[in-house]
Order: sequence, then structure tokens, then C-alpha cells
Amino acid sequence: MNLHDSSRQLGSIRALELACFRLLGERAPRLEPASFAVWAASASRAHAWRAALLEELLPVSAGLPGLEELTVLPGGALGEALARWLPESGDGLADDEYRDRRSDNGLRLVADVTGRLYPLLLGEYALHLDKCTSTADGAVIRAIGRATADLEAVQQQGAVLCSRR
Repeated sequence: MNLHDSSRQLGSIRALELACFRLLGERAPRLEPASFAVWAASASRAHAWRAALLEELLPVSAGLPGLEELTVLPGGALGEALARWLPESGDGLADDEYRDRRSDNGLRLVADVTGRLYPLLLGEYALHLDKCTSTADGAVIRAIGRATADLEAVQQQGAVLCSRR
């Protein structure tokens, strides 16, 4: 994979991580019961960490696309799944099924994020990893390994939380 393709794909994954950071961070204070709010806040911070990890891998040279140009949400199944949960604007939820008048349904949101969205995000990481070569992409391979291990841990914690309900 050439530098441009790798950068675009990593930028797309970074955009997904930032979108999940926003999604979970905005909804965490409204989630009930409180254990789901705590999970969402922690998961949101983990998304921010992974986005920063990916940002460090993006090139910053004259003549190459900049950070904003590279940080673009993908289309396809993952883009559609994410759009379902993201607010259309800063003031509302895209999908009212999670919300009643006072709070968001924590169990349903966490179950959907960990059971539907996270597997798609892990698939994006795996797709990029499959295109890497050990000689040219060592730093990328290590970073993706760290990011996927972290995402899998967050996913597992959410699944355990859901199984207790």
C-alpha cells in the first residue's frame, strides 16, 4: 500500500474514533443506569486516545494531504452504522429509540455499540493491517495492535456490563 492510500485509510479510522469519542462523550451523562454512564465515559476517553495514536502515524509533509483532509468518515456499512447513532447537529440524537424524556437507555446503546459498531470498527483496523508489510509499516502495525487490543478490552467490558442486566 502506498503512503497516500495508507494515510487516507488511517485518517478514516481516526475519523471513526473521533466520532465515537463524540457520540459516547455526549451521551454518557444521560445514560441510565449509572454503570452504563461510567462505561460510556471511559470508552469515550479510549476513543480519544486511539484517535491521537493514529494522528501520530499520519504524514505531515508539504505536498501531502493535511490532517483535516485525511480525517474523513468512511461510507459503507460502518459509515451507515455510525450515522445511526450520531447527532445530526449538536442538539439532538439521531435515533430517539435510545432516549426517553430524561435519559438515554444505557443498556441498549452499550449493547449496540459493543455488538454492532465495534465489530465493524475492528474490521476496519484488520483491513488496514492486512495491507501492511512488516518491513515498511512496523510502526503502523504496532500502533494498530495497541489500538485493537484496547478496543477489544473496551468492547469486552461493555459486553460484560450488558450481560449483568
